[in-house]
Amino acid sequence: MKFDPRFGIRRYLRAFMLVSLTIASACLSWTQEARAEEYPSKPVRLIVPFSAGGDADVIGRIIAKGLSTELKQPFIVENISGAGGNLGVERVIRSAPDGYTLLLAPMGTVSVNPSLYKTLPFDTSKDLVPISLAYETGHMIVVNPSVPAKSMAELVTLLRAQPGKYSFPSGGVGTSTHLYGELFKTSAKVDILHVPYRGNGQALTDVVAGHVQIMFPQIASSIGHVSSVRVLAVTTDKRSPFLPDVPTVAEAGMPELTGTSWGGIMAPRGTPPEIVLLLNKAIVKVLNDPETRSHLDAIGVNAHTSTPEEFGKLIASELQRWGRVIATANITVK
Repeated sequence: MKFDPRFGIRRYLRAFMLVSLTIASACLSWTQEARAEEYPSKPVRLIVPFSAGGDADVIGRIIAKGLSTELKQPFIVENISGAGGNLGVERVIRSAPDGYTLLLAPMGTVSVNPSLYKTLPFDTSKDLVPISLAYETGHMIVVNPSVPAKSMAELVTLLRAQPGKYSFPSGGVGTSTHLYGELFKTSAKVDILHVPYRGNGQALTDVVAGHVQIMFPQIASSIGHVSSVRVLAVTTDKRSPFLPDVPTVAEAGMPELTGTSWGGIMAPRGTPPEIVLLLNKAIVKVLNDPETRSHLDAIGVNAHTSTPEEFGKLIASELQRWGRVIATANITVK
């Protein structure tokens, strides 16, 4: 058999490519490790997609303060409000995926708005990467004291006997206080009128005044008003430490209402995984710190962390849940 010189060349090329790939892989690994070790080397922006002074803003500043201390760089809260949080989300999505622009993502922005708004210029499930769940707060079912119902069962019986007579306010179309009301309507098979307000504060004030009768406010923003209303149940899976004598919805016979409003930290898709993991570890450490937890507890919010994968699964699950509620109630926002 004659010697084929091309065989030698092919063998040489294969060996060369193997060595090159090994070197490239080693260099990439070294670059990623170096990048993670260097991060953060400058201030980090935490975009809060709602205005200053609200619940999300307060929570964002508590988390940012803890991360600034933990990672030795300023984490600066930037409020970009508008379009139900969509403007802030879009700002993050359009930012460089380098870990220096992060999103405080309340539930509505990533698990409600994609079903609520029909013409979003982005896809949160594809354009954002989850880092960690950060907090959650349950909802309450409250009524004006004049309403002759002292339990969830009595409320359902009352509403079925007088369809259309009672109304519930919310902080606006598509907000969590609206969606929990719609979920209650569907689950209990009752007819109550939704009255949207431009914020939960005025809505709850009008429940206290008796202009509207039933509401599904967040515990965090409403705990200071419980003496002025009758609290029938909480949506958390366990009784709230703020309301130890109030049953959960499961205890009250309506487990389908169990759930919370939550939020977490996300980044633009393409953010290096080593930076995502570094941030996850830092967030978990900060939110397990007793001082941080005490600040959140003071406003009725529970610190709650997760892995990036767990947070991603929660977002997907909640997207399906609230998508069904929105479709059933035929809720749309242009």
